[in-house]
Amino acid sequence: MVRLDLNMGAKFSDDFDCVCKKCGELESACVCAKGGELKERESYFLGINEQKASGKDVTHCGIFFETKQTMQVILKEAKKKFSCGGSLEQDNRGFSLILQGKHKDALKMLLKAHKFQFKK
Repeated sequence: MVRLDLNMGAKFSDDFDCVCKKCGELESACVCAKGGELKERESYFLGINEQKASGKDVTHCGIFFETKQTMQVILKEAKKKFSCGGSLEQDNRGFSLILQGKHKDALKMLLKAHKFQFKK
């Protein structure tokens, strides 16, 4: 009886380099997944406004020069505190925070507690 060793010393890993759906490049060379530059919170000002989108009230705030993880924590806290939906919008400069409903004053107070500054 002949015994076959199927393992043959091959090394497998689960680290796959997938193709990005936005730019079509491999994720290791993707340019759209990289956020904009990072800045100190005291070195820039945020703009905040309320507007209508598809007949609904929406609050926009940004542009944040923070990491994605930091922005996800702030978004989660804001959504939980205001009991609303929301999302992050990323462009080549940084992130924008979008919340459903009119939350301009309350969001301003929340972000001031996180040491962000606003335009007048």
